[in-house]
Amino acid sequence: MIKNTSNIAKSIRQKTFFLCFSILTLSCVKEPSKIDKKIENGVEVIINHIEPYKIKGEPYTFSLEEELAISQEREDLVKKGMMSMGEFDVDSKGNIYVVGWKNDDNFIFKLDREGNFVISFARRGQGPGELEMPTWPGILGDKIFISDRGKKIVIYDKNGKLLEEKYFKSKVTKGVILENRKYLFYGGMSGYKTNNYALYDLSLFDSEFKKIKDLDVYKLHYRNERFPPFFMWRATNGYIYIINEERGYEFLVYDLEGKLVRKIQKEYHPVPASKEIKKLLMGPYYIETGKRSEYVPNPLPPINFFLSDDEGRLFVMTYEKGENPGEYMYDIFNPEGVFIGRKSLNLPWVGQFFGVKYQTIKNNRLYCYRENDRGFKEMVVYKIKWIYH
Repeated sequence: MIKNTSNIAKSIRQKTFFLCFSILTLSCVKEPSKIDKKIENGVEVIINHIEPYKIKGEPYTFSLEEELAISQEREDLVKKGMMSMGEFDVDSKGNIYVVGWKNDDNFIFKLDREGNFVISFARRGQGPGELEMPTWPGILGDKIFISDRGKKIVIYDKNGKLLEEKYFKSKVTKGVILENRKYLFYGGMSGYKTNNYALYDLSLFDSEFKKIKDLDVYKLHYRNERFPPFFMWRATNGYIYIINEERGYEFLVYDLEGKLVRKIQKEYHPVPASKEIKKLLMGPYYIETGKRSEYVPNPLPPINFFLSDDEGRLFVMTYEKGENPGEYMYDIFNPEGVFIGRKSLNLPWVGQFFGVKYQTIKNNRLYCYRENDRGFKEMVVYKIKWIYH
């Protein structure tokens, strides 16, 4: 009887041990849908890890379906004077506004969603409504905004009629209109320079170009010739997203009033600077043994480039090799800054200097450039088809 009691007690102890061990083990496993976050000085910090979070009902990747290709060699466009295709933006109806520095007479060409010519405007020159070196086209409601040579912003309606010109009070490199009619300007306005580097501000201005506050500062080293520099920004869906090489894989997220509302952080695997990547960064004349090789950091920065769509998702190009030759991995973040998936893409390494507008995502479509079989540049439009958990 005593023996049986001892066996029963032993069995109970074993079951209790395994139950406690199971509870402890389960408590150490991170729930895939539980987001790692904290509050730091009143700012939400989203902490993303190597693997994406799995959230039920959330997309984790996508496929691309080509809808349209607009070739620079198209005869009807060439006859209209469209000799080049550069930065562009897209309105809510899918109309495309393309800036071309080599165009005859007019810099901006408006194409409809099928790629048909609609109108051209913004004449070359120095008079009212004329441009010399246009950059950063933007659309706000029914108006087209464009920065010109760091001197002014010119505003047109969607038919190319001049509405207004506003001159900068100090020289800037880039100027972009925000949804609340404030502006985001980048330029050497800090005035601080040394023999080794200069500081450039990214600043928020009001509608009359009066500075409200500096959002970030980029330290440009004079001997740093690598492209793209790891300092970029996008403004979309009511927020401003900024990355800076001094902070690693971290986005600062501001609202349109200049308040820091979120930090998005992510762990990553460092990628060595291969010869292939050095050639992509430095151009066809790169020589492995030349002095320019020192301008490419090794390991590489965690981010090459990023895009944001009109719903607030982020698409972050890394230096990690993709699934097929020529492809690189893109990290996908939802509008709350949560890492939800990855996608292997082969997008051209062009127009990435400070996030120049050679690629964009609007209306659930990816717009970008590629080279066709005859060596001509063409804009291609892909429909994005999301895949959900």
